[in-house]
Amino acid sequence: MNPWTKRDRIRVIAFIGLVAVIGALFLIPIPYYTISPGSAEDVSPLVNMEGHPPDEQGDFYLTTVSMKEGVLVDYLYSFLSGNVDLIPEEKVLAEDESDEDYERRQAESMQMSQNHAVIAAYRYAGKPVTVRVRGIEVLRLINGSGGLEEGDLITQIDRQPVRSVEQLTGYLSRKKAGETVHVRVIRQQTPRDLMVRLTSLPAAKGKEKAGLGIVPVLKTEIQTDPVVRIDSAKIGGPSAGLMFSLEVLNRLMPEDLTRGYRIAGTGTISPDGQVGQIGGIEYKITAAAEKGAEFFFCPADKTPVDQNEKLAKATVKAKKYSMKVVPVRSLNEAVEYLKRLPSQKH
Repeated sequence: MNPWTKRDRIRVIAFIGLVAVIGALFLIPIPYYTISPGSAEDVSPLVNMEGHPPDEQGDFYLTTVSMKEGVLVDYLYSFLSGNVDLIPEEKVLAEDESDEDYERRQAESMQMSQNHAVIAAYRYAGKPVTVRVRGIEVLRLINGSGGLEEGDLITQIDRQPVRSVEQLTGYLSRKKAGETVHVRVIRQQTPRDLMVRLTSLPAAKGKEKAGLGIVPVLKTEIQTDPVVRIDSAKIGGPSAGLMFSLEVLNRLMPEDLTRGYRIAGTGTISPDGQVGQIGGIEYKITAAAEKGAEFFFCPADKTPVDQNEKLAKATVKAKKYSMKVVPVRSLNEAVEYLKRLPSQKH
C-alpha cells in the first residue's frame, strides 16, 4: 500500500517550491549594489609610529559604508528598511570595470589617501617628510594596450620623466590618436622601452582625445621622521584621509587633540591639508551615531554642487542624533576646532 497520500505529495511539492523561491531571492542577482551604514573604526590601532605609541584620552573614528552586489531579496528589503538603498551598477563601476577591478581601484585610493594624510600631518607639525614619485602605474587597460600591461610602472614618456597623472594626460592631450610615443616602464622590476600607438578615448561633450588606453594611478613613496605606517585592513577608498591625518598629527603634537571625546568623521585629504567631498555620508553619520560619537567632522560644502555638509546636518536632524556635525575645509580648521574644545575624561 502506498504510504504517500495526495495531501502528502502536495505538501512536499509546496515545500520544494517554497525552498526554490527563497533560494531565488538570495541567489538571483540584480543590476544594483546595496548601500547601508557600515562601521565606525577606532583609527589608533591602525597607525604605528616609531617612538610615539597612542596616548590619548578620547578616540578618532573613521567611518565606512557597507556596499555589496545586490540580489533579489535586497530589492524587496530596500522598501522596508530605512537604512538600505540601491545604487545602479553604472554609478559604482566604471565602464567595462569588473568587481575585482573596482576592489583594486578602492585599494589604490586608500593607499594614496594614507600617503596624503601622512604628508599633510607632518607638514602641519613641521616634521621631516620626503615624497618620491616612482611613476604612473597601469591599474587597468581600457582600450587596447599597445604593449602595455597591467602593473607596468610608467617612468618616462618621450624621454621625459613622468611626475603626475595630470602631466601625463596633459602631454598626451596635444597628440592625436594613431601617433606613436616612446614609453619607458618598469615591469617586474626590469626597465623596458616600448613604442606605444595612441588610441582614441572619450572626452567631455562627446569629443575624443588621444591616450594610452589605461587607468593610471600615481605611485609615490614617502619617508618620514619619525617613521609611520598605516594599516587600513580591508577598508578601501579615499574617504578616511582626514581622520588618518588627525590621528597621525596627534602622535606628533604634545597635546591631546581628542580632548577626551569620541570624534568621528570622513573626508578626503590632499597633501596640503585640503578636505574634499566623499560619498555615502548619510550612512556614515548613522555608523558614527551608533558608536556613540559626540562630534562628526565632515567636508564643508564649498561649491553649489557639494552636498556633504547639507546631507550630514539633515541626517542628524531627521534621526534626532545628539552628535554635533562640524564642517571643515581643511586639516587646519579641524585642528583649530579641537583646540577650542574643553578637555574632558570619559
